[in-house]
Amino acid sequence: MDADPADLFRPADGLTYLDSATYGLAPRPTITAMKEALAAWEAGTARWIEDWDVVAEDARAHFADIVGVQPANVALLPAASVGVGTVAAGLRPGARVLVAEREFTSLLFPLLVAEQQRGVTVTIVPVDEIADRIEAGTDLVAFSSVHMQTGRVAPVADIIAAADAAGARVLIDASHGIPFVDPHADRADFVVCAAYKHLLCPRGTAFLTVREDRTADLVPWNANWRAADDPYGRYVGGPLTLAGTAARFDVSMAWHPWIGAATSLKLIDEWRRAGVLDGVRQRAAVLAERLGLSASGSSIVAVPVADMDEARMALERAHIKAGVHTTAVRLSCHVYTTSADVDRAVEVLGPLVRAPRAEP
Repeated sequence: MDADPADLFRPADGLTYLDSATYGLAPRPTITAMKEALAAWEAGTARWIEDWDVVAEDARAHFADIVGVQPANVALLPAASVGVGTVAAGLRPGARVLVAEREFTSLLFPLLVAEQQRGVTVTIVPVDEIADRIEAGTDLVAFSSVHMQTGRVAPVADIIAAADAAGARVLIDASHGIPFVDPHADRADFVVCAAYKHLLCPRGTAFLTVREDRTADLVPWNANWRAADDPYGRYVGGPLTLAGTAARFDVSMAWHPWIGAATSLKLIDEWRRAGVLDGVRQRAAVLAERLGLSASGSSIVAVPVADMDEARMALERAHIKAGVHTTAVRLSCHVYTTSADVDRAVEVLGPLVRAPRAEP
């Protein structure tokens, strides 16, 4: 690949953007594709199926390539929580679920609803203890491959191996891992991913992968015309004829976001094949090292600071966009992160770093 991917982005003049974990920047080709779709909408000239709806199939195919599964194992959703809810709705009364502590609520809450409403038992444990806590009778294990605040990479392979041995299913939220950390989607039972962060897609696009032998385990409660075996062939009346693949869990497309998603994912897939994405993790590791921190193994660097208010003001003065949380400043790199961005972050945050401490 000859062109520099960073040339496809236009952050505001003077802005150092290190906040991809909140939302990824849109590549210019993505903006162009969406503008063209909006213009066709305004003019009334678009063919909704050919120009808008089927484009989501390109997004499905590119995402499948990125995570190493077949397109038939991928469902198209508006949010990761919809995928978690689909899995949670299939839990029987009395099912036993292990969840990693300090999980993002979109992963945790659907499981807690299942506990409240259906008699499921949810046990919350440190992510490093999950593999050892899985036992016969454990029905589901749920955790994030990369923690949203710390960037810490979970021992995914160990957890999957322990779950396989005990006959438990595994649900992974890989929203902060893909495309930089392998979610082992070919082995995990279910993987959800919100695409508006590190996959640089518009908000309103997300994915659920379902291992082929688990498709029948889930009930397609959100069944709709798009989930049919022939979605463009019949719009009214029965019988129930759903797709035999994970597409049976599709939710009707929000057209314009999926047009943008298909374009962004094509670029991500190209960069993956060219080895560009490996450089993002390396840049994050360099950033962590220069701040005196250990690399997380992901694209996220969590920077503990002594005074969060001081750090927030320093970032604003320096025009650095980052995630500011209660325990640390979250910096998240991407293909548009330059060495100058790293220099600037180190210059501003370096004097404010406090010695890392174990989280409560």
